[in-house]
Amino acid sequence: MSKENILRITLFVSVLAFNPVAAEILKPTTNIQTQKQTRVSTSIASILHKRGLDEDAAEELSQSFVADDEELFARMMENLLNGCKSISNEELLTYLSNEALFRKSIDLQSYDQLVAMLSKVKQKALDEVTLKELQTVAKQNRQLLA
Repeated sequence: MSKENILRITLFVSVLAFNPVAAEILKPTTNIQTQKQTRVSTSIASILHKRGLDEDAAEELSQSFVADDEELFARMMENLLNGCKSISNEELLTYLSNEALFRKSIDLQSYDQLVAMLSKVKQKALDEVTLKELQTVAKQNRQLLA
């Protein structure tokens, strides 16, 4: 083989090898928070739509459930998910979609409602550690309103 052919093969292999790396490095930056966190009302509407509701009706129910300040509601949910390790995001969204379906309201700053919600989701009595976590979450959510 000539030096020219070896050079061409080496160049071809390096392009194949480094092209995905270059694409990953040069990928345009996006707002990670927007990409990571979908809107709460959209998530609830999606769950309701999967349960058989019309898409428009599901969107309307979820919008009215979240009320005016969706960002505050999302921050309260985040406090709950970060402060109480025994509930997952999917469990929380499923519970919230059920409440939205029956047009019930939920107050994420109320300790009593947090306990009732978690008891219903877990289908068992809560332990002391979880109750203390919920008490802390309720305080944090009350401070968001102040």
